[in-house]
Amino acid sequence: MYTETVRFERVPLTFSKTVKCAGCGKRLRRRRTFEQTLNPWNKNAQGQPRTRQEILAALRDKAAEWQQQPETCGACLDGAA
Repeated sequence: MYTETVRFERVPLTFSKTVKCAGCGKRLRRRRTFEQTLNPWNKNAQGQPRTRQEILAALRDKAAEWQQQPETCGACLDGAA
């Protein structure tokens, strides 16, 4: 049996945010990488494979949602448990 591994090109986008803790008000820094791959199964609404620009736009939208979400520091999380 023959197995072939295909690796599709990653399209990563890293964002960071600085927010105050929802519990204590401490200043927090968070960084997150959003990514998708250029592949024939990653399709847009018209059923065509997404281009790099479409993928980057989708990643920016996800990052904008993430940047609006509140964060909680580890000390407040441990105290809540």
